[in-house]
Amino acid sequence: MVQINSARQAVGKLTFRLRRLLLVLASPLLLLCILYMSCTARVLPSEYGVMQRRLGTNSGIVDQAYGPGLYFVGPGTTLYTFPRTLHILEASNDRQEAEHKAPNPAVVRKVDAYFDDRMRLLGLDTHRTIDALSVQTSDGYAVIAEVVLLYTVKDPVKVAKEFGFGTAYVDRFVINTFRNGVVSTLGAMNAEAFFHEALRVQAVKAAEDTLRERFAARGFEVEKLLVSGYSYAPNYEKSLHDKKVAVQLTEKNRKQSLVNEERAKLQQFESQGNANIIIAESEVAAQISTLTSEAELYASQTRAAADRDYGLAQAEAKRLKADALNIAGGRYVVALEIARMFDAVDRGVMTPEQYISFIRQSWSLIGLSPGGPAPSGSQAGVLP
Repeated sequence: MVQINSARQAVGKLTFRLRRLLLVLASPLLLLCILYMSCTARVLPSEYGVMQRRLGTNSGIVDQAYGPGLYFVGPGTTLYTFPRTLHILEASNDRQEAEHKAPNPAVVRKVDAYFDDRMRLLGLDTHRTIDALSVQTSDGYAVIAEVVLLYTVKDPVKVAKEFGFGTAYVDRFVINTFRNGVVSTLGAMNAEAFFHEALRVQAVKAAEDTLRERFAARGFEVEKLLVSGYSYAPNYEKSLHDKKVAVQLTEKNRKQSLVNEERAKLQQFESQGNANIIIAESEVAAQISTLTSEAELYASQTRAAADRDYGLAQAEAKRLKADALNIAGGRYVVALEIARMFDAVDRGVMTPEQYISFIRQSWSLIGLSPGGPAPSGSQAGVLP
């Protein structure tokens, strides 16, 4: 029993010593952790850092923006952060319209869950959604405009001094300035001007310039102002539809009258062209007839002259031939031809009828006629 008690006492002493050793070793680590947690602050790459001192003569917000990194802060000093990423302010009725179109409460709950998840993913600090803006136009109609503003924190020190820390600047400045600037600028247009792209873009540009100036004075920078959609009140929709139909009908009638005028001009041109074609064809036909008549007359005259010259040539040939036969040499040629004829008769080349015909022709050539007197020596000549 004495040994057991001694062993227990020894174990107890050893345990006490170990605890004291662990406490001695852990105390510096715990002190370092407390010092690290209380005297350091981290600024992420997507953030600005603004330091505020609560103790000392230089208390207040430090006029310096701190970039990403780990910083030592003394007692009574706090390092606050502002997001340097793009901020989105969306004026839209998408959630209300989706809930209105939901067929049953179960779908409505799903729609709400979707938009809640969407806001959580986009970030409540940098993305805020408000109702669409109701713009009262210069002609008294209401236009529901869905507008998106993209902006960033340019001077976090000025923002902290103006609106404090956190996202209070969104509710205290950004939303009100955005709504007033857009409504006042777009409200200068009439309702119909929203249909004209050039006028709408010009008005949005003017609203963007106004917001850029107001935001810059408070430490922000406007990146872009976008109009994602717009709609009219039902009564204006109907009046505008009737007006557009009337304007389009008037324009259609005007263009139809222009078409009719052009068609009449075309028909007039076609008629005039057809008449010119007929006149030209008549003139060409008359010219062709004239040329044909002249060609036929020329051909007749040429043929008559040729026939006359041919007849004169034949007569001259007969005369020359007769003169040639009347000389002694000519009669000699005739005698030679008669001798060849007799040779042909002997060879049976000529028939008796051909022979008689040839004799008669020969007699006519030498001036003889059947049954007539023989020619005298002076007429017939002397054969050699």
